[in-house]
Amino acid sequence: MLKLLPLFASAFGLMMLGETAHASDVRFTGESRATPQLKTDVLVAITGYSRHQYKCPEVSSIESALLPATYKPRTPLYQIAAPNHHYERWIATVCDSRRTFLVGLWPAPQGGADFKVVEIPPGVEP
Repeated sequence: MLKLLPLFASAFGLMMLGETAHASDVRFTGESRATPQLKTDVLVAITGYSRHQYKCPEVSSIESALLPATYKPRTPLYQIAAPNHHYERWIATVCDSRRTFLVGLWPAPQGGADFKVVEIPPGVEP
C-alpha cells in the first residue's frame, strides 16, 4: 500500500527537524532541483513520517534522482496538476533500512515551493 505523507508548513517543519535531526547531519547525494530550504522541508516530512510509521526518526542519508520530465505516476492520487511540477525519487536510509519516496515539487503561487511525498514500497510503481 502506498502511503501519502502530510505536508508540513516550513516553520513547523523546522521545529520538528530540531527535535529529530539536523539537515547538516544527513548525507545528501544525487541530483535534485530542490533548493537547500526545500530539501530541508522534504527531509522533515520524511523524518516525521519515519518516526510515526517505523518508530525511527533517524535519517542518515538521502540519494536523489530526477525523474524524466515525461514521468507521470500511474496512480491519479499521486499525480500533480500544478504547472511546472517535476518528480524526483529519494531513497532515504532510515535506521539502517532503505526506503524509497516519490517526491513531487512545484512552484507555489505565493512564492517558494510546494511538495508531495509518498513512500513507494519495493516493487511498486505508483
